[in-house]
Amino acid sequence: MRTALLIAANFAREQRWPILVLLLWVLVMSGLGLAMDVRRDREDLLAMFKQLAMYGLAFAVFFGGSAIHNERKSRRILAVISKGVGRREYVFGLLIGIVFALLLYCICMGLTGTWVLGPGGFSISLLWFLMLCFLVACVLAAAVAVLFSTFMPPLFATLASAFVLGFPIAAGIVLGSAWGYLIPLYPLLHLFLKANFGMRWRPDWIPLTLAFSETVLFWLLASWIFAQRDVAVALE
Repeated sequence: MRTALLIAANFAREQRWPILVLLLWVLVMSGLGLAMDVRRDREDLLAMFKQLAMYGLAFAVFFGGSAIHNERKSRRILAVISKGVGRREYVFGLLIGIVFALLLYCICMGLTGTWVLGPGGFSISLLWFLMLCFLVACVLAAAVAVLFSTFMPPLFATLASAFVLGFPIAAGIVLGSAWGYLIPLYPLLHLFLKANFGMRWRPDWIPLTLAFSETVLFWLLASWIFAQRDVAVALE
């Protein structure tokens, strides 16, 4: 576990600039909360808050799709694996690093939303449940991207992830909501995107449980595929 945490810390350090860009978007939201009348412009602020979630999801796929490629390109992965670190533990460390970045982003979003949207009448308990759904959805998307990154370059891994994650969403919209639970990104994000100031809700733990289970499954599958790859081959 200590090794996985060290790999995660190194990943977060290497991705400090993209993480900083993410946090700057939240800072912009905070500034708008000062400049705008929350009572009058609360719907606009909520719409911008939902946009922040989409940025975070896009970065999650980006982080996952490029993580292994960057490690192989820098040849750092050879130094780590040569010390007896298993492929499963290595992939787990990368996922923890991604989770750390996303958790930091979600906490900042939650605090900003509490400060900006709370005075406008948005339910604080709903807000933090949405943050939990958003975090789990991002981690699931990142796990899918990491899976494809084990045998694809970053661009193709990102495109493949977008297709795999988007298919259940499209099927859920066209064929029925049950299809969205195939990879439960749709039910997790649907609650977030339809949220409003007068919304009545109750926690639905089914998509969260499914998403967590599938994240573990994608991690194990990524580890198995990665174990078959020759990481000593130089990347162009």
